[in-house]
Amino acid sequence: MKKGFYYKIKLKFGAKEWFAVIITIILLTDITILLNIPFLRQIFGFLCFTILPGALILVILKLNNIEILEKVVLSVGLSISFLTFFGLIIDKLYYSLGYLTPLSTVSMVVSFSSALILLSILGYKINGENVVTLENIHLTAAEKAFLIVPILFPGLSVFGMHLMNITKNNSILVFLLFLIPIYVVFVCIFNHKFPKRLYPVVIFLISISLLLLLSLRSNYILGMDVHKEYHFFRVIFSNLHWYVLGHSTLDACLAISLLPSIYQSFLNVSNSVYFYKIFYSLLLSVAPLIVFLISKKYVGELYAFLASFFFISQDIFLDTAYSPRTNTAFLFFGFAMLVFLSDGIDPLRKRILFIVFMASCIVSHYATTYIFFFIMLFSWFLIEILSKRFTIKKSISLTLVLLFFGIVFFWYSQVTEEAFNEGVGFVDATFKNLHNFFLFESRCERTQAMLGEGILYGENIRTAIPYKIEFVVTWISFLLIGAGVISMLTKYKSMIAIPEREEEHLKPDFLKTKFSIEHLVLTLMCTGILVIMVALPYVSEGYDIKRTYSMLLVILSVVFVLGCLMLKETLGKLYQLFLTRSTRLRNNKSKQTHNKPEQTLATPGVYLIILLVLIPLFLCVTGAMFAIFGIPREITLSTDGDNYNTLYIHDQESYSASWLRDFMNRDNPKIYVDGWGGMRLYNEEVTFIPEIAIYSFCGHKNIGGNVYLGYRNIKKGKVLCESKECNLTDYSDVFADKSRIYDNGGSEVWR
Repeated sequence: MKKGFYYKIKLKFGAKEWFAVIITIILLTDITILLNIPFLRQIFGFLCFTILPGALILVILKLNNIEILEKVVLSVGLSISFLTFFGLIIDKLYYSLGYLTPLSTVSMVVSFSSALILLSILGYKINGENVVTLENIHLTAAEKAFLIVPILFPGLSVFGMHLMNITKNNSILVFLLFLIPIYVVFVCIFNHKFPKRLYPVVIFLISISLLLLLSLRSNYILGMDVHKEYHFFRVIFSNLHWYVLGHSTLDACLAISLLPSIYQSFLNVSNSVYFYKIFYSLLLSVAPLIVFLISKKYVGELYAFLASFFFISQDIFLDTAYSPRTNTAFLFFGFAMLVFLSDGIDPLRKRILFIVFMASCIVSHYATTYIFFFIMLFSWFLIEILSKRFTIKKSISLTLVLLFFGIVFFWYSQVTEEAFNEGVGFVDATFKNLHNFFLFESRCERTQAMLGEGILYGENIRTAIPYKIEFVVTWISFLLIGAGVISMLTKYKSMIAIPEREEEHLKPDFLKTKFSIEHLVLTLMCTGILVIMVALPYVSEGYDIKRTYSMLLVILSVVFVLGCLMLKETLGKLYQLFLTRSTRLRNNKSKQTHNKPEQTLATPGVYLIILLVLIPLFLCVTGAMFAIFGIPREITLSTDGDNYNTLYIHDQESYSASWLRDFMNRDNPKIYVDGWGGMRLYNEEVTFIPEIAIYSFCGHKNIGGNVYLGYRNIKKGKVLCESKECNLTDYSDVFADKSRIYDNGGSEVWR
């Protein structure tokens, strides 16, 4: 073979061959599951049921005009939705017929395999003799060379975290967190040679490597609310039947109970804790690809790659293992936005897919759903106003908005009840707190920190250099997003695709194509919600502003890149005015065509602006910058600090909780803990959860029942009462009439 040439591998499948391949995959997967073949069961089961159902639905819908990456991403989204809703249907149907364990492995395999075979037959009948072609799946030598470094990222992540857990040595992890931005810089420098089809691969490798860090930290569930979420999963899976468990808001979230139970029936992972943590990291790893797909049609592959990296560089995304239900809802919101903004899907099919993802978001997380609903409601209102002036397609109808509200009301009010009451209460509390508009303290702690509280002044650890760097680059990113929004508004004639004025104003050279009106409207809605979160009292108290920000970055990440492009253009114009040759330069520029090759869209000046923000932001968010300065902030890189002391669970605490469950006084099962203790008791793999009294040390009251003390209580002599850390010795009177009945050196039980 001559140098510089390679073989192109082309695979062609007729409809019959493709049908045979699908049936073979289903049967092989069923065999590995039913025979419980280790390793193969987990791989075949996860890949088959995470990709195949959605792929078959796309075949049935005949979505042949969308690119392969979009098909893969949508296949994942549709598969998760299919598993959730079809699983719920067969669960309720079988249970009503007297089959008490509808989520058992045999039930799941038979039901879902039958459904997939029916979908395959339907897809075969609809598509006739269409030929499926996979072209050029061979990697060139250059492509292999470019993948040498990113292919190491997942391995470094797994090995580095193993080393961290065993020896508390974070050197491999810090190396990884510096290697990733270095590789991003490398891609920018050699973008003319970098193969475009490798961008999604690199994005995925970076994404999964970073998400695995927190998932693999510790042998236990880490976080706050996630312990209760894990408990819901354990109860549902133990009963092999979904039902309203505690009449709480978590009942409305099938993403944390039913969905993982279905996967666990297929996969049978021996350690359910690790399964629960890693499962969501695998699902969320496709989220940056959604940002890439949305962005690249406007700014090209390279800038879309950087927009995706900006999306990845957010702590809420990296903390997926802390908040699985929230981030799963973010994922479905992203799928809905991808469908909504897609050019290759006709209106009818677009509406069908949008409704599917909309419903999936509703059954995943209530607060995210409410934000999603208000985005669609006000987007519909704005589009109605714009349609009075411009001839535009009304992509959002009142019928769709009403359907959205109808599903929300049915699921949150009639089926699971509590989530709807929470939403009503949140709106009511927001209006009642409007009189506190000018009170700085009425904003949540994150909002206060975002505005500089404890960072720019004061004498505490938050005044350290890394915190100031993070504060500055975060605000620069906000300003760049704002600049992007302003440029879309002030230059809408050249940047927004308005049908009747499409030919009147040529697009800027840095855009691959003009933004759609739908994207402009969504951008304005997302920006407006962020402003409201900061401006209105209680709103940020009721829902974390960082969560909202991360959710909205599905739309706003490309606007961040646009802001950088506009800044570069503005600086370029100022530089030209400064030069005496500005007239000649402008004349030369006027002779250039407006339809430049895509490679010329990227200029080193723009890279510099983007990377000067992205790299420090990434290093701060991941904790690498703090680790270099010796500040223990992120639990993934340290064995000290607030996050570690609050969230990390030690073996002694787990052993103590297990003992307490076995030998507690059933006549008085109430367990008293401080602010740290509750999550330790939720972390055990049992379905019985006793009544837990948090902050019970406060007030120096005489308490009965069992008292549980954790690692920090014993080793550091500290207790957490109403968000304030106090000395345990200050509450010695609480233990005056009690005896220590269990002690393992790191945790104690008193009665």
